[in-house]
Amino acid sequence: MSKLHSRINLTRRAVLKIGVLTTASLVIGVPPIRKLQVSDVQAADAAQSSHKQLGFSYDQNKCIGCKQCVYACKKVNKWEAGVEWRKVHIIQTDKKPIFLSMSCNHCSDPACLKVCPVGAYSKREKDGIVVHNSAKCVGCKYCMYACPYHAPQFGETSGAISKCSMCYQRIDEGQNPACVEACPAKALQYGDVEELKKIAGAVTQIANLPPAEMTKPSFYIIPKKDS
Repeated sequence: MSKLHSRINLTRRAVLKIGVLTTASLVIGVPPIRKLQVSDVQAADAAQSSHKQLGFSYDQNKCIGCKQCVYACKKVNKWEAGVEWRKVHIIQTDKKPIFLSMSCNHCSDPACLKVCPVGAYSKREKDGIVVHNSAKCVGCKYCMYACPYHAPQFGETSGAISKCSMCYQRIDEGQNPACVEACPAKALQYGDVEELKKIAGAVTQIANLPPAEMTKPSFYIIPKKDS
């Protein structure tokens, strides 16, 4: 079993832990998860069809495992101690190791946003970037259990969640996300998912990752070719 499988792959059973946390919330005073209404689903579907969605693309054939994307993200976003917004996973094979750089996938159907009881998550209408507001966060960790990619990170010092924001402040100023800017091999890119999905060989599902239909990740991978 690869390191990636043990760290990323999350079954639906793990997501059911949310129910346990909901019960606990009645004791600690955290509002329970809001029941998703039909109107919410309809609104989400309408938003997905009418708004631009930005996402990442990642070419495993180009990645050299240098982790410059990780270092750049940490420097620009000033991670709290103990959290990692972006990680480079190493998949051990019979040949050379295969790398997989991942952060928040800014999903079209984000589980984190659905389960947050205090509305700390929002999805920008103009580009679909999923933003987390740590000032609203109560540290309940519902989103950590709901996200199949383990993107939300809990900070022990702040007592709050944080995660990749796709450097939306930089994007708003016409710059690239820090991770994309730092990648020397140009393995990591970003753009409109309608364009990313046209990249030859790009997929949203590879071995050991959760089913893409769970949250519809805005992340396109060009898998490593057999050498």
